[in-house]
Amino acid sequence: MRLLCCLLLLVNWNVLATDLAPAKFSTSLVKPWGYKSTDLHEQGLLVQFTRALASEAELPFNNVMRPYPRVIKEIKSGTADFAVMFASPKAEQIAVDLGQVVTVKVVAIANAGEQPINNIKQLNGKRVGVIRGAAYGPDIDDNPNIERVSFNDTAQGIQMLLLERIDVMVATNYSINHSLQELYIEPERITPVYHLATRYGNLYWSRASNQMEQAKRLQTALSRLREQGVLDDIFAIDAVLAKQN
Repeated sequence: MRLLCCLLLLVNWNVLATDLAPAKFSTSLVKPWGYKSTDLHEQGLLVQFTRALASEAELPFNNVMRPYPRVIKEIKSGTADFAVMFASPKAEQIAVDLGQVVTVKVVAIANAGEQPINNIKQLNGKRVGVIRGAAYGPDIDDNPNIERVSFNDTAQGIQMLLLERIDVMVATNYSINHSLQELYIEPERITPVYHLATRYGNLYWSRASNQMEQAKRLQTALSRLREQGVLDDIFAIDAVLAKQN
């Protein structure tokens, strides 16, 4: 009789799990977080993360890739239930923080052999590569003492750095890491010289979403992925870039 009750409970749990509506994710459409290959296959670090997370939570899911501003709008409206966004008070106004996913560093890189700098003033008079439309903070965005050179993407900036068309390139460690791999350039050819900021990518649940059970399961799954080292594997980065404090 006890065995029968246990089996019934197990069946009921499985039915509840499979009957849950798919968790709707919105992922930033920018390399290396989310993008499509030439054969339109979805790729990217957050695409890998979402698949691993939903699998660990044993949840069905849908994932769409959007420009980051639209990701924020979809979380605010509840069009999407879950997304990885940069942690901030504004993010918590529209969503519930379910836990940290990845640590992202904004760094300035130079050609190998250049010495680290200790103060932003040491960039005065330098040609500083930036991504067109990106915001890096007043030290870069509003600095009248540097010459900002805009590029469409990090890969283009790295190529110009190696050609010595610019003195430093500013980007996140993950976009730099991905671009080096994409261009088949050895990481040892560049060196981080200045750490501008650290930002945290957290998993958020829209306050306009009613997927409470899915949120609980995903939060538990996120903790398990962290404990199992899966997050470390997904978000592994080359030691040259990882060494920057």
